[in-house]
Amino acid sequence: RHALRNLAKNPAFTLIAVLTLALGIGVNTAMFSLTDQVLLRQLPVQKPEQLVILNSPGPRNGHVWSDNNDGGSFSYLEYKHIRDNNDVFSGVLGRFAIQINVAGQGESEMANGELVTGNYFQVLGVRPALGRVFSDDDETAKSANPVAVLSHGYWARHFGSDSQILNKQILVNNVPLTVVGVAQAGFDGVQVGQTPDIFIPVTEKPALMPANDDLMERRNFWMAIIGRVKPGLSIAKAEAGIQPTYHAYLVDDVKTVQMSEHGKNAYLARKMLLAPGARGRQILQADAKQPLLILMGM
Repeated sequence: RHALRNLAKNPAFTLIAVLTLALGIGVNTAMFSLTDQVLLRQLPVQKPEQLVILNSPGPRNGHVWSDNNDGGSFSYLEYKHIRDNNDVFSGVLGRFAIQINVAGQGESEMANGELVTGNYFQVLGVRPALGRVFSDDDETAKSANPVAVLSHGYWARHFGSDSQILNKQILVNNVPLTVVGVAQAGFDGVQVGQTPDIFIPVTEKPALMPANDDLMERRNFWMAIIGRVKPGLSIAKAEAGIQPTYHAYLVDDVKTVQMSEHGKNAYLARKMLLAPGARGRQILQADAKQPLLILMGM
């Protein structure tokens, strides 16, 4: 009671004290929330602990697009070989983030697109909130799969959660795509800092990006790959088990390019490394981890 009476007698001091506490609590809450989202939170998918990020550091001969320096970019043909010739993964997906222009309902705007393999949602265990998600039938041939799945957030923001959006067309980079589904709520992709609005089959890359028609070129490395390790198999055993398959691809691949003997040996010495993928691709986290820990006083 004495403290309350003193506070009542000094309203200016009381106001400053309350504002200081509110500001401090607010800042700490925001920092804890940001730290949880960036550093701690797992992907909202089925059994995220089984996911691994594939990387293959070392020399490459060709055009490399990458958002990291760990050899995390592969050609589409490389991806298909790994997907179809391994005994350690129950599924392997590929993805590539792009900026797209979307026209629909009389409006045109930039959005975040993600080119994904047909098994993308299946491997992650992400279900549709409406309609369907992709399957292997949506990854058949170049420019042969003009369909799209909307993220739940984009569907709500731009289409008012209208269920009638199914089977309607939207114009993406001047390519008409039919909306076949909406992804489950809460799923925002596999990389913090890249939130897809629209998922599109990877085979539509030539149509959407005609200036970069490199889908079937061995010397273009652009696709990020995520695998799901078979139940009961450790990451270490999966990494050891994928080496023969990957080396066989490198042996065939090195025959298609001119290299010195030294270059060939270095190329063939590359290994496939697997990193835990429960929190997705750790690109933003690599830059943000230390500053966040410092701000949190850790």
